[in-house]
Amino acid sequence: IPVAFAIDWRQSSDGNLSDAIQDKGLSVLRSLIAECEAHGVPQAARCAIATEVFRQAGNGADYLEKVLKEVSLPVQVLSQQQEAEIGYSTAVALADVPDSVICWDSGGASFQITMRDGDGLQAYMGGLGTGVVTSILVQDVQGQSLSSKPTPNPVSSGEAEKLVAQLKSRLDEGPKWLKGSKVTAIGGPNSMFCIAFEALGKRHFNSTEICTVLNSLIGQSDEQLSTQAFCQGDLREAPGYILPKIALPLSVMEH
Repeated sequence: IPVAFAIDWRQSSDGNLSDAIQDKGLSVLRSLIAECEAHGVPQAARCAIATEVFRQAGNGADYLEKVLKEVSLPVQVLSQQQEAEIGYSTAVALADVPDSVICWDSGGASFQITMRDGDGLQAYMGGLGTGVVTSILVQDVQGQSLSSKPTPNPVSSGEAEKLVAQLKSRLDEGPKWLKGSKVTAIGGPNSMFCIAFEALGKRHFNSTEICTVLNSLIGQSDEQLSTQAFCQGDLREAPGYILPKIALPLSVMEH
């Protein structure tokens, strides 16, 4: 169930999570705990993890203490390296040829691309995710604030080009094992990979095809995007996040 913690954090003037997003997060956790109760999952078997936003937000740790106090759910804050390990293990479990997997996992505030060789887990990581990229588009490219302009749409061609250029400038040089390789992407129905799949109608795609998707989103309003398949159904992303979600994989793939 998507909760826009990263967007909320990025639009905050003091680097903290708002009361509203904290309450929404607790509401979602309560619904998930109710599912556990309904299926007889003992409390000792329940766990949760927190990632980049909760490492960075000024009140991230306080919020997780609040979660423990109010819903009795312990939350472990993962390092980005631990995130990478979990993402890689997930891709291996789903892969037809586990030994050759390169996994790409992307969230609200960071991404990890991982593989394993004789020296252990190798990772290419960055502090870019849906919330961060949307913030860069609205604040740095469009010169607005997320609090006054919660959606970047419609995005012009020039703004999309500037966004991709900014994202590339924030990426480290890619490792040799990644260049020219095929990767296995993991994510839910609101992930950037699922959006690309539904826009293209195919499970395998390259940077040229992702660029085509990005170009199709230029000039589109929230209302127009909301009619597309990638905005339909449960657990889907709001129209304002669609172009940022496509700009990020394009930037990484071209970089």
